[in-house]
Amino acid sequence: MKDQNSKIKPRWFSKMIASFLGVGYFPLFPGTIASLVTAAIAYVLATSVEIKYIWDIEIFFVLLLIGLLAGYDLVRHKDIKDPKWFVMDEVAGMWLSLIALPKGNIWVVLIAFSMFRVFDIFKPWLIRKAEKLPGATGIMLDDVLAAVPSWVITFTIWKIFLN
Repeated sequence: MKDQNSKIKPRWFSKMIASFLGVGYFPLFPGTIASLVTAAIAYVLATSVEIKYIWDIEIFFVLLLIGLLAGYDLVRHKDIKDPKWFVMDEVAGMWLSLIALPKGNIWVVLIAFSMFRVFDIFKPWLIRKAEKLPGATGIMLDDVLAAVPSWVITFTIWKIFLN
């Protein structure tokens, strides 16, 4: 009986994390909005304090871990696939797109944001395959993989044209 109640019980904490404190409930383009909010947070943070590389990596792994945990909880209890309001994957992916890059440079942030959205929306090859993985792994991994080519392109543009 207790197991049936846990399936009915609202998973409000996991939903709050998965929706990035409610950003995922924005009616239009919640993934893009969550990515934009993440990019803005990174930019404002970088213009306020020096973000050391180790912090960058730690922040990414924390975002990834809480996204996986929230996703696991919701998949287990609510039987979700990848709802539009689940945007913690975009948050982790966007942060990874900016890792070790100068987040205080608005052009770098805008290029990373644009490239991440292109790869996240069009999902070429391996990214599309990752999206089909079951559970929280599939929800999170496609965006993490979308961050990799976006980071490479952003890094290249930064080094050649903006540095």
